[in-house]
Amino acid sequence: MNSKWLLSMLPLVLMGCIGIDSKSSPTNTFTVEVGFEEVYRRAYAQAERCWRTDTGYPIGGGINQAAKTSELYVTGDMGGRLGQVDAAARTEKSSEVTVTVWGVGTWGPEALQAMKEVIQFGVPTCTSYMPRDSYQILK
Repeated sequence: MNSKWLLSMLPLVLMGCIGIDSKSSPTNTFTVEVGFEEVYRRAYAQAERCWRTDTGYPIGGGINQAAKTSELYVTGDMGGRLGQVDAAARTEKSSEVTVTVWGVGTWGPEALQAMKEVIQFGVPTCTSYMPRDSYQILK
C-alpha cells in the first residue's frame, strides 16, 4: 500500500476517536437556580480559562432566545468536541444543565465537576474544591 495514502487517511480515522462519545463520555445533568443565559456566560468564562488554556481551541455555540436554551462547546484540533455545556430554561431563573466531557486526560471527571461548580457558584476555577465522594462525580 502507498504510505502517503495511509498518512492522509490517519486524521480522518483519528477524528472519529477524539472527542465526546455519547455512549462513554462522562456527563452530568443537574438543575441550578441560574438563568440559561447566565449559565452560558459562566460556562464561557470557565472554557476560556480552563478548557482553551494555551491551545487556543475554538469555543462554539451560543444563546437561543426563542428556544430559551444555550450551548457551549470546545473543539479540538481534530474536529471533535472535547467539552460541551447545554442549558435549557426551566423557569425565568432556573435551568437544567448537561455538562459532557471527552473523558481523557484533562477532559475527565474533574473537569466535569469543576464546570458544574462554576455554573452553580459563578467563580471560574479549573479544579473542584468542594468536598465530595469521588464516586458521585461520575453519576
